[in-house]
Amino acid sequence: MRYTFAVILMVVGVVVGGLGLLQKTLWAPEDTITATAEIDADKPAVIIDPGMLNLYETPATLTVKGSGDLTIAQAPIDNVEAWAGDSAYDRVTGLAEEGELTTKATDGEEQVPDPAGADLWQSQVTGTDSVELEWNDEANRTGFLIAGEGDPGQVKSVALSWPNHAETPWAIPLMIIGGVAFIAGLVLLFIGANRAKKEANRRRARQERRRKLAEFGTAFAIVPVLALSACGSEELPKPEPSEEPSSAPAGVTDDQAQRILESVADQVKAADKDTDEKALAKRVTGPALQQREDVYKVKDKVEDQKLPPAVASEDIVANYTAATDAWPRMTSMITSAGGDSQLLVLTQEDPRSDYRLWSQTQLVSGTKLPELPDSRQGAKMLEPGSKDFVETPEKVVATYAKALGEGEGSKEAKKFDSDDFSKSIWKNQKEQKDSAESGNAEVDYKYTPGKELVAQGTADDAAIVTGVIKAESTISPETDEDRTGTLTLSSPQKDLIGSATTQQPVTTKTTQVLTFLVPEDGKVKLIGGLETLSGAQAG
Repeated sequence: MRYTFAVILMVVGVVVGGLGLLQKTLWAPEDTITATAEIDADKPAVIIDPGMLNLYETPATLTVKGSGDLTIAQAPIDNVEAWAGDSAYDRVTGLAEEGELTTKATDGEEQVPDPAGADLWQSQVTGTDSVELEWNDEANRTGFLIAGEGDPGQVKSVALSWPNHAETPWAIPLMIIGGVAFIAGLVLLFIGANRAKKEANRRRARQERRRKLAEFGTAFAIVPVLALSACGSEELPKPEPSEEPSSAPAGVTDDQAQRILESVADQVKAADKDTDEKALAKRVTGPALQQREDVYKVKDKVEDQKLPPAVASEDIVANYTAATDAWPRMTSMITSAGGDSQLLVLTQEDPRSDYRLWSQTQLVSGTKLPELPDSRQGAKMLEPGSKDFVETPEKVVATYAKALGEGEGSKEAKKFDSDDFSKSIWKNQKEQKDSAESGNAEVDYKYTPGKELVAQGTADDAAIVTGVIKAESTISPETDEDRTGTLTLSSPQKDLIGSATTQQPVTTKTTQVLTFLVPEDGKVKLIGGLETLSGAQAG
């Protein structure tokens, strides 16, 4: 009997230890957890829901296979959906059994633009036939857009994988229990072979064996329970993105701003080199486009005419982006280069469009900027008629235009802090009037506020307002009954009109794009501007 029990213990030891060893070898979990989905051949794009890459512990890997150039783009899910628009796409929404991803098909247009390089994306990766993205951040509300060059069927499969940190807590204990049981059987065999021992020792050994039998029998009974408990199905994790924000998010991240700025600056530089209006329009719009197009036309006739300053792109002093979830949308940034500081306002017409430079003003040297909102939250966009300040934004521009025409002593001028720009305007007006009077001519000035305007809030309850003023100065020769005087013109007027003299009135036009700091109380302050020559005409 004792030999039978010893053999049973040894067999139990081998089985239990083998179970522990199998959990570390053949039954060991894979190093990664992977789930895949095949993409419909008629879908040109794929959207990955927020939180999908955070279903398990990161870093996660998003792998896309297909044909041609493929792009994985990252942005808040609202922006991703806006970019997808009315196009068809497959949407990855969760996990299914047996290592598959659940997808939801959305029908629509079978073409999308190539997403590579679009300004909307916070970041992106591209590849040919295959592309991977490594993800080690929080889920937040980040979505992903996957597409090729725009045709359906280019994206063939999507796979998500995570490192598998699954443990086998019973493997070592089972190997230890099995080893102990096996050794105990060997000991019992040795004890059974020692027949020379006294009967008392045999009785004690028999009692000891019975006690150990009870113990190891209990341990053996654990094994099927452990095996069965490991076989239970585990509930699949579900995406847990951040809640939808209660207010509009920041439009452009710091990394986006840098990428957009470099692209705009390069395009403007290339257009300026050849005075190419078509190339300019790809990245410039609004007052900034009008100013440069006007100067390009002037430069065709006035060779030494200076162009507006290059877009300062060495450094972004502040990403003064707007908080917005709609289009068209505006964003601003304060930049610098070579000692020149500029406030740039850019606009994006729709989710698929690039940002274009809307205005460019050179900040007044020594200007102390107010505290601006954190770029992660964004600044509030203000209506032209907002009454939270000493003047509404639209009235600020109109009042300044009237002050330029009325003069330094006007009641309108007294609403503004003294600035060098207006001083130079009034000084030139006086000099021109004096010169005109000496030649028996007359000069008149007209300043008309434009309707184009952008206003953003600061962090300290002020507003930064950028608007447009159209300026005209008209010199008229003396007219006395049947005799009309003659005006002698200098450059650039003589080049634009095509004559050094004329008996007709000559009107010179400029465009002023000006930026103001508007407080709740007190005086408005001009903090930046850019004036360019629009042209000159006789008659």
